[in-house]
Amino acid sequence: MTESTREFIRRIVINRRFEYLAMLVILANSVVIGIETYTTSELIYTLNYAFLVAFTLELGLRFVACYSVSEFFANRWNVFDLIIVAAGYVPTSWFGDHGIVIELLRIIRVFRVLRLLRTMEELRLIVTVLLRSLKTLTYNLVVMGVFLYVFAVIGIYLFRLPNMAMASPEQLEALEQLRQIAPWPTEMQEEPYANLSEAIFTLVRCMSGDAWSDVRYHLCAASRLGLLDVPEIVITGYHIVWYILAAFLLINVIIGAVISNFESAMREKRKQQERAERAAERAAERKAQALAQKAAAANAVAVSSAATEQSTIAGDNVAQTLPTAGTADSTESGVQSRD
Repeated sequence: MTESTREFIRRIVINRRFEYLAMLVILANSVVIGIETYTTSELIYTLNYAFLVAFTLELGLRFVACYSVSEFFANRWNVFDLIIVAAGYVPTSWFGDHGIVIELLRIIRVFRVLRLLRTMEELRLIVTVLLRSLKTLTYNLVVMGVFLYVFAVIGIYLFRLPNMAMASPEQLEALEQLRQIAPWPTEMQEEPYANLSEAIFTLVRCMSGDAWSDVRYHLCAASRLGLLDVPEIVITGYHIVWYILAAFLLINVIIGAVISNFESAMREKRKQQERAERAAERAAERKAQALAQKAAAANAVAVSSAATEQSTIAGDNVAQTLPTAGTADSTESGVQSRD
């Protein structure tokens, strides 16, 4: 492939209209994938295959536009697109009755929707911020996990209901009264602090604000029925402290980390734009200087040519004058000799 052809394809790929066209194709494919969850037909299969061909052509153009293979694979979005597109060509008939593998291939096809993130610079910036925040978020999540584990264990020790197999008749009667108030404990739903996993889920539910007050009310009812040995004020204080700690402190720390990385990414983007503008200005200055030097050289050549032409004309005039002067002198000397 010639360099001019590669440059032509490269201009097409980096053109904004090409990005918009790719975005429209991805959106159309997303709509078809959504329709496929309701019904399937030969038309939907044909459309999916057409979208796959379009994505393949797009990926091929991006590959040709790169100056080398390493440049293509250096872009992680290209690697992601290659995996998604290649998975679309894997026939499900290869796996027979292995439903898990077939469903996995379908799930990978759904990831085509994520290709929207590369079509707009703003979306790519958000993804960059999230990826950059992973390291900071990791430490924040560790801190949150520590507090979550500590509060879960405390909740189990304080608010776990008596074991029905070992409960006294009075406790069994109280449990029956509690079932009329609270939706638990039943075979379908455990009590909020029955074990570690349920306790962690309950705290996450409280952290999200999902009816966390109902958990507190039901535990207070259990306390009044004598099923818990802790007073209602302890139940109320425990859940209020956790809600304030989780909803207003831990989550805000995570949000702050994301915002900080977003501001950092925006600063880097502005610096890149400033460097690009300075480079463009320097290139314009160099171009202007080159044009000025070229014009000066052209003027110098013109002046030199004019001087040469003038000297040539002057020489010709002198050459014409000398023979005329010689003829006049010889004529004058001949007249004097006759006299």
